[in-house]
Amino acid sequence: MSLLPPTVEQQRRIDEELPPDPEMRSRDIAAIREWLAKQPHLPDHMDDKRLEHFLFGCKNSVERCKKILETYFSARTALSEFFAARDPLARDVQQSCDVVEYFVLPRVTEDGYRVTILRLHDTALERFSLTAITRRILMVLDVRLQEEPSLSNIMIFDLKGFTAGHFAKCSPTQAIVKKAMLATQDSMPFRLHRVHYLNAPAFINSILNIFYPLLKEKLITKFRIHTGGGEELHAYLDKDILPCEWGGKAGTFQELNESWRLKIEKNRDWFLREEKLSKTNESARLPSSRSTILKELEGVQGSFRKLNID
Repeated sequence: MSLLPPTVEQQRRIDEELPPDPEMRSRDIAAIREWLAKQPHLPDHMDDKRLEHFLFGCKNSVERCKKILETYFSARTALSEFFAARDPLARDVQQSCDVVEYFVLPRVTEDGYRVTILRLHDTALERFSLTAITRRILMVLDVRLQEEPSLSNIMIFDLKGFTAGHFAKCSPTQAIVKKAMLATQDSMPFRLHRVHYLNAPAFINSILNIFYPLLKEKLITKFRIHTGGGEELHAYLDKDILPCEWGGKAGTFQELNESWRLKIEKNRDWFLREEKLSKTNESARLPSSRSTILKELEGVQGSFRKLNID
């Protein structure tokens, strides 16, 4: 299933928030390319379309775009757990597709936001790999960067089937979880509008309390916790854009999950090529441009405070 473009009315709302200016965009892209040419440690192989999508995701801020590009490439060098061996046909990626349903809905919301859903299909704890899930999420985000700009995003976590064991694997006290947060939140030009938790268990507040001290208050205000299922989203979203199981017309969970499995498989050659190209040359890095990712990995606190929030 393709990502459907905004309707005329949805595009009007997007343009109201970020007014289009083709001449300014061309100048900004030229400025970013000039900056890249002066960074000997960074690659300069992105086409204008992807750079434009980066810039749009940074609300057309050239300086913000430079910062995200630096982190985007640095993360791919420093966090090999998620960016090495990104073969969509690899066993761990395929198993992740079987165990966790993760997909982007075809249609945007009335405000022009993209909606992403993550839920368990197989509750077997031994088949639940946070590393594989994170690798796959980042692959989907890279596909999205190629296909379209994104105004903002709504994330829906369906916690049905999650046990204390699943939550333990996602505890921020584990190094792999902190690395996953760095990779997904700090290195991509995607903004977050809202996070919905469905089928939240009775102990959800105890789980979230572990994260709250590490999160900006502004992010916490974006959380919506629901004890019920997808029907609770109808108060927030046009239900027609939702999966069939939640009263919508987007397709079933299985159809949507399989469509994104196929989408990343179709991009296999691109992923294998990008794995070699989208890296920093640390030996060429100037002393004045130390990687922020490396600073975080050395134990600097606050990696969760750099979430890209509207």
